Amino acid sequence: MDKSIKRVLCTVMYHGAHYSGWQIQDDKVSVQSTIQSVLSRMHHHSVKIVGSGRTDAGVHAFGQCFHFDTDLNLSEERWVIAINSQLPKDIRILDAHYVHSKFHARYSVISKRYDYLISKEESNPFSYQTHLSITKKLNYHAMNQAISVLVGTHDFSSFCSNSKEEMPNQVRTIMHFECLDEGEQIRFILIGDGFLRYMVRMLVAVVLDVGLGKLNVKDVQEILDKKDKRAYSGIVDPCGLYLMEVHYKEDEE
Repeated sequence: MDKSIKRVLCTVMYHGAHYSGWQIQDDKVSVQSTIQSVLSRMHHHSVKIVGSGRTDAGVHAFGQCFHFDTDLNLSEERWVIAINSQLPKDIRILDAHYVHSKFHARYSVISKRYDYLISKEESNPFSYQTHLSITKKLNYHAMNQAISVLVGTHDFSSFCSNSKEEMPNQVRTIMHFECLDEGEQIRFILIGDGFLRYMVRMLVAVVLDVGLGKLNVKDVQEILDKKDKRAYSGIVDPCGLYLMEVHYKEDEE
């Protein structure tokens, strides 16, 4: 990379309800395209940003990360102010800092945290875009047993929509998976070294199916062991899913 070109890593928060997802798509408004438009205006030429990964339509983020290359000489604090002044109110840059030229927002990731939020109340105009609504009683003991089956390193072929042609290796490691009763809401927390398409939403769905008595722990183990796209089709709505944090090695930044 030219010495005059610097790489910037940003952390961004967004409400995903009004976007087609993170990734640029033809004739649709995405989070990526919205941010790129701002940076391109600032640079007077096209600027491409590289995200830590995709989030689907309707999914939110408290800690999505992306990088871009620049020849502008702005302070890290000034980047935040300048970009935010031109973004819609449902997208906010939280921080920006310079990283070395070999850093990559996607390939330098060591783990990610996703949360999934469920309201115990009926869906209402203020929560339907941010929480899944479940008013039925859940069996938390059974749910925690199901979660224990899914923690660790497994082939998650049964719990994602990626084809084998597209993604031959569907082995991932979940280091942490828990369900917290927070009173008016339920929070699932998942931390892993990587997640396949719809993987988080399908894992939450299967645990909820156990909590609702539709499946048992043995069923979850059997679905996991099958490594088959036809083994399970459950998936929760995107509205309750949040990308919370992206973790990088300290010496990578």
